[in-house]
Amino acid sequence: MKRFGKYILLDRISSGGMADVYRAKLVGIRGFAKTIAIKRIHPHLAERRRFLRMFTDEAKIAARLVHPNIVQIYDLGEEEGVPYIAMEYVGGRDLYRVVKRLVANEKTCPWSLATRVMADVCDGLYYAHEFRTLDGQPQEIVHRDVSPRNILISYSGEVKLTDFGVARARDREEHTEHGVIKGKVRYISPEGAAGASVDARSDLYSLGVVFTEMMTMEPFREGSNEMAMLLDVRHGRYDRSRLAGLPEPIQKVIERVLEPEPENRYPDAQAFKEDLIASAEGDARPMTDAELADFMQEQFANEIKQEQEGDSLAEGQFTDETPTLSAAPSLASAGGHPLNVFSGAEGVHPLSLNLPEGRQYRRNILPSEVPPAPDLEGDLLQASVPRLLHRLREARETGRLDLRREPMQKTLFLENGEPSFAVSNVESEFFGEYLVARGALTRAQHGTVLDFAAKQGLRFMEAALTKRVLSPNDIYRFLADQIRDRILELFSWTGGSYAFYRDVHAPEPGMPLNLRTHTLIHEGVQDRVPLVVIRRALEGVMRHRLVATNGNSLPSDLQLSGRQQRILRTIEEVQPTPDQLIKKEKDEEAILRLLYMLDQIERIEFKPPESGS
Repeated sequence: MKRFGKYILLDRISSGGMADVYRAKLVGIRGFAKTIAIKRIHPHLAERRRFLRMFTDEAKIAARLVHPNIVQIYDLGEEEGVPYIAMEYVGGRDLYRVVKRLVANEKTCPWSLATRVMADVCDGLYYAHEFRTLDGQPQEIVHRDVSPRNILISYSGEVKLTDFGVARARDREEHTEHGVIKGKVRYISPEGAAGASVDARSDLYSLGVVFTEMMTMEPFREGSNEMAMLLDVRHGRYDRSRLAGLPEPIQKVIERVLEPEPENRYPDAQAFKEDLIASAEGDARPMTDAELADFMQEQFANEIKQEQEGDSLAEGQFTDETPTLSAAPSLASAGGHPLNVFSGAEGVHPLSLNLPEGRQYRRNILPSEVPPAPDLEGDLLQASVPRLLHRLREARETGRLDLRREPMQKTLFLENGEPSFAVSNVESEFFGEYLVARGALTRAQHGTVLDFAAKQGLRFMEAALTKRVLSPNDIYRFLADQIRDRILELFSWTGGSYAFYRDVHAPEPGMPLNLRTHTLIHEGVQDRVPLVVIRRALEGVMRHRLVATNGNSLPSDLQLSGRQQRILRTIEEVQPTPDQLIKKEKDEEAILRLLYMLDQIERIEFKPPESGS
């Protein structure tokens, strides 16, 4: 926790390119406390006029809007030279995380959820689009950034639109700049992509893209780069075959809201909503508040519990008089209890408190009792990182995996084939440096914590908690992210060596990471393996027939997109060649990455032409 003017910052909710959002409390007399959200612009942007204008515009525009489906703005201020917005706190998750959770659990998006979200967002947009001043002057507010991350769903069954960060009202002194593209490329309208002027119908197009993704459970557009995607948007190109499995009335709604020409779309958000609701029958009717609350609480039960525990930790820090923070208790005398939000078994100190910083790494972090000879060893040119991790997972191995590519060394600990912890000798991957890079700590705060740790004989995280620059929830979240990033970076290696020692456990394990090997393999191959490596691995089999193996089964934690699942079904049914798939799908890189991954996890084989089909 940290004092920020009249507010207490509890933990970071999200971090974007322009600002960080924190969960915070406004504390008053006699026990009064209100949970709010603080959006704080990045300090290095505070002096840049364009960013500052966008930031303050959000508050000035959104503060006018009072509607149950729009996040309410309470305050615009400046603290320590940093502008901020205080706004309504929505206890829940954004739509992006909701859909991601469904994909991770191998579930489709309930139609009743999709129609409920769309109906509520339409209500909020219609109100904003039609908003007038007290004297009846229309403001013609356009959101400009309707996307899954800006649609919030609360645990109590509310849907709210947030972040009018690039919104503009046309009656403002500064009119919209022509030729400037604003908003996320995947969700931008054709007129927005062309840099032309936009109106309310542009927001409807963006919402239509969101709706399509929810109904099909796959990205609306998949391009190799943003420029290619931008060209597709400008020309109104998208794969209409994706809609084939949807009821015809829903298809017609989607096709109309995604018309390239604004005049051919719905005239307003209310018309879109009415047509959508009329097309929804049976299971597609919108969820009620109670049904939506039950859905969210079921999907995010663990997160809700962690947040409640984190809140309970904070309760004792607020007095009836002033919101000053009391000194932190000694962790040595705390018995681990104050940190139970991320600790493991009772009496075991959390692993996160035993990570040395800087030069202490080599001396303390790794267990001293390592078998003199590895059980497995080899060259990463012969056994790739994804293939190695896959086979260790299939064998349910427990142990320590050392990977070297001089001067780098990383150690990955596995429990039953799943990652339990990872360490690195790369300075940029030390926890403190990672926090600075993520914007969680300033360089000055990092130095202060290091100095305090040295003087008090504490480790970095313990010192950060004692100095209250990080909350337990911060540590839990950032440590899990850091370990995940350490592992994913391995997929970019194009050489090196490995050594695996069985039955060597991570030092003082405790924090559940919820990392899954095949989930990491999927992400690593999609985002980190150099394309040149993939091309080299597949260059001799492009005309071979693809045959699905291993009983056509896939690991339960392998998160294939809808498009990838469709391609896999084609492989199972048709046995095409890679060249034929590329010709059909018209996305060479996506096909190559999918085939490489399926090969690495031993789910496909390549049969030479002479072998027949």
